[in-house]
Amino acid sequence: MNIRSEQILFFLIISVIPLSIVVYISYDYSKDAIRDSVMANLLGATENTGNAIDNWMAAREDDIRVISQSRIIAFEDKEQSREYLNTFEREHQGVYSEFFILDMGGDITLSTLNRTGNAGKERYFTEAARGKLYVSDVSVSEINGSPEIIIANPITKNGTVIGILAARVSLENLYRIIEKIDIGRSGEVFIVNKDGNIIFHKNRSKILVDNINNNFAVGEVTYEKNGINEYINYKGEKVLGSYYWLPLYRWGLIVEKNIDEAYAGALTLGQLMVGISSLAIISVIFLAIVISRRLTDPIKSLEEGAVGLVKGDFKPIKVSSSNEIGRLTEIFNKTSAELLDIRKKLEDKIEIANKDLEEKNKKLITANEELKQLDKLKSDFISLVSHELKTPLSSIRLSAECLESEENIDPAVQKELLKTMIRNIDRQTRFINEILDLSKIEAGKMEFRLEHADFGEIANMAYENIRQLALKKNIIVSLDIPEKLSPVLADREKLIIVLNNLFENALKFTSDGGSILLSAKDDVDSIEVKMRDTGVGIEKEKLGKIFEKFYQVDSASSRKIGGCGLGLSISSGIIRAHGSEIHVESEPEKGSVFSFRLKKVGL
Repeated sequence: MNIRSEQILFFLIISVIPLSIVVYISYDYSKDAIRDSVMANLLGATENTGNAIDNWMAAREDDIRVISQSRIIAFEDKEQSREYLNTFEREHQGVYSEFFILDMGGDITLSTLNRTGNAGKERYFTEAARGKLYVSDVSVSEINGSPEIIIANPITKNGTVIGILAARVSLENLYRIIEKIDIGRSGEVFIVNKDGNIIFHKNRSKILVDNINNNFAVGEVTYEKNGINEYINYKGEKVLGSYYWLPLYRWGLIVEKNIDEAYAGALTLGQLMVGISSLAIISVIFLAIVISRRLTDPIKSLEEGAVGLVKGDFKPIKVSSSNEIGRLTEIFNKTSAELLDIRKKLEDKIEIANKDLEEKNKKLITANEELKQLDKLKSDFISLVSHELKTPLSSIRLSAECLESEENIDPAVQKELLKTMIRNIDRQTRFINEILDLSKIEAGKMEFRLEHADFGEIANMAYENIRQLALKKNIIVSLDIPEKLSPVLADREKLIIVLNNLFENALKFTSDGGSILLSAKDDVDSIEVKMRDTGVGIEKEKLGKIFEKFYQVDSASSRKIGGCGLGLSISSGIIRAHGSEIHVESEPEKGSVFSFRLKKVGL
């Protein structure tokens, strides 16, 4: 057997066997990876759906709390209360079908549908009368026959429950939100109550009609279990299903996907692996023939040259390739020239190495300076965190010690001490949440749900969040938002965080009697948002640092005013995720202007 045949056989042995092993291991690993990925995606869809439900329900609960605490409702002016409730119902068209107020005897004293009657035996009345917000089970509305829940909350005046505010909440709006979540062609989402009755399904005729407690996932989730599994669903189909219990509402969320669609990627991968393996074997055979020819022809030339040298008839061998054999031929012909070339190359390498060493030394000096700066930042961070955590804890401890030591403490004083403790607990929670949000942004793990959004509505929500604080500081806060402002593509909740941070920042550094203006206007493909205040302003050399985490324009004054230097950094990260940047213009004693842009829908 000649060298060429041996090489072809050798190539086949060293390539086909390892290739087969690699293909098998890769397929097995990839199949498991696909399975894990499918499960992760399904769990993600379940989590997204659960978050959507929680967010929507939390918004409804917040609505009822805000309304029940309104001064208009508490002062029992029926006409003003009716107008207020009708306006709120119109602003949330499709969400609320009725607001009604009951006295402590259960009689309906006011209804946006002009109903009367007594609901004293209804659970939503008895639970709310005990002083807490209550969310009912899903039921068929006696008003319009659609699925609904009733949310009730006590109306208090001077600390005394004087009535109950109840609202009929239509679930159709929530259903449409859930239906928008993408779970594939065969994917299905449904929600059951604790008895296994369907309370959400894309087929509305099944809601509060079908009971599927014999379904595996339903059986698990109604026992308040969470998980993912393969099983036969209520249709008799084998599915991969994820189930999640929502304890606040006593609902079970189930997301299912047909097993064939779920694992279609594994089958496609197997077919692809077979095709790749076949192509690889053919390629190896072809390459083996080509490479063996390129190797053996120069060797044969060297053999002929050596024979000629022995006979005394040596002629320089023609260099026909640039591989190892070709280089060997060149060495054979040009030993001296090659040695000189090697020496020259070595000298060049030494020079390059010296330059590289100098450059690395400079970088080391720079890195040392950066390390010192990082050490200073660490000290500042520890000092800041210590202050932001110890200050609320000290206040909580003082309040708690006062409550413990005083036996006959005045109820008003006791209530104020409890409010102080809650306020400081909220301060600590907000500080920790800001650190976690910033960590998610820096790690690229913060989730953004971009959707069509009305910036005017978002601005009003942020304004309501700070309105009372502005009144306390005697600061005028105004909005300049056109009624026909173009909708934008944005994450509503994240934008509210940005506006809240900008409003709070402006309030901190604006003196009593000052003003804050939030404005927006249309541009070619975006809207421009500006927030202008009449605060203390920022020095020019500090403008480039205000979006750095934990940066304080003036540490001493910031300690007095409050804050940990994270709000602007978080806001900047959120706006960057929307494809824009926050810009700032400011001069000392002349206020500041923060601005950014949001893309219009469809552009």
